[in-house]
Amino acid sequence: MMIDKRLINTVADSKKWIGITVLWNWVALIGGIISAVVFSYILQAAYFNELGPLSAVILGIVLIAALALRAFAGKKSVQSSYFASTKVKHELRSLIYRKLASMPLNQVNQQSTSNIIQVASEGVEQLEIYFGRYLPQLFYSLLAPLTLFAFLIFFSFKTAVILLICVPLIPMSIIAVNKIAKKLLAKYWSIYVGLGSSFLDNLQGLITLKIYQDDAYKAKAMDEEAEHFRKITMKVLTMQLNSVSLMDLLAYGGAAIGILT
Repeated sequence: MMIDKRLINTVADSKKWIGITVLWNWVALIGGIISAVVFSYILQAAYFNELGPLSAVILGIVLIAALALRAFAGKKSVQSSYFASTKVKHELRSLIYRKLASMPLNQVNQQSTSNIIQVASEGVEQLEIYFGRYLPQLFYSLLAPLTLFAFLIFFSFKTAVILLICVPLIPMSIIAVNKIAKKLLAKYWSIYVGLGSSFLDNLQGLITLKIYQDDAYKAKAMDEEAEHFRKITMKVLTMQLNSVSLMDLLAYGGAAIGILT
């Protein structure tokens, strides 16, 4: 119960930092909007010869302040994103170590060493992406379009509506790609775990293999497994590249339509 309570408190603390990360991202967005508006107004006023010395200085100060706010908010967002994930990672690694230390020796020996290492290292590292990047971006992706819509509606209602309609297309494309890639990712993870187990087993039994002169056969088998893993990795990377390309097409395509309108 004490372990569960500590983990719950750590996750609750991470939620606080996730909220702070979203807030700083939103502040950076506001700074970007202000800087874009001020810069475009300076260009317009200069084009129509309406930019006086005093107004140029004031607008320049506002522009620099907005850019500084955006840079400062971006830096604070990175810091809070780090705090959102680091405590959870540290606590989970400590829990895994305590769990293994409290287990009887016969139960520990029944566990696969490679699986324990993968869970404690790469499995926990995935939490950095989930808590530090995925969750903040998820909430920010819901807040940012609404903020832009509320701002653009005063300039062009048609453009604001078009951009808002294009927003749901991105998560819909992600869902579609994930359904296609679900089987591929499951196959990739099973091959990855199997390759780690096989490599560790062969490494631990290297002396026995050398005694029976079977090391060359095992080396050839490991080469074949590694090549198979390389091919499935290339398929996963290709799928991810296609997913990113599709999302960029929808995002930039929607922005282009908004610019044209």
